[in-house]
Amino acid sequence: MSRRPHGPRSAIGVATLLTAALALAGCSAGTVTQTGTVVSQAAGAQGQVGQVLLRDMSIDSGPTETVPSGAEVPLRGTIINEGATADRLVSVSSPYAVGVRQEGAAVIPGSNAVRIVGAEPVPVGPSDPANRSVAGSMRLVLTGVTQQLRAGPTYAVTFTFERAGSVTVPMIVVGSGPSEG
Repeated sequence: MSRRPHGPRSAIGVATLLTAALALAGCSAGTVTQTGTVVSQAAGAQGQVGQVLLRDMSIDSGPTETVPSGAEVPLRGTIINEGATADRLVSVSSPYAVGVRQEGAAVIPGSNAVRIVGAEPVPVGPSDPANRSVAGSMRLVLTGVTQQLRAGPTYAVTFTFERAGSVTVPMIVVGSGPSEG
């Protein structure tokens, strides 16, 4: 009876298969994948205090990328309350503005969000009861800007909530046009 030897030939076969598998697995190494070029569309900053998250926060300069000293400029973004209990935006302040004007929904219900509309000419306040993902919208406007704000640097804006506390977010100026001045 003749038996095939299991020695070196078997080991060579296994090594060849492993080498081929490694070579095939490494074929795309070092190349840019389809998902490797995906860039976040969120232009704004983020912040969190307790269960309250601020997302895509920016200074909405409208048709330009600069805000002149003394002007008013709206903020844009979303406030999300991940907690079970409602929270209320008590105040907004910045060393780059004399004050902040607040219009619309100041209460962020538990497990819900409020959108800060920026320069959009839309009504603000509670949303349609059928839309449960967003509780409403608000407009926040920096008044009496103390210096020229331009695209590039960040500008500190502090949000104070009744339950969660305060968080300072470094916001950028986002506009749809060229810089002026």
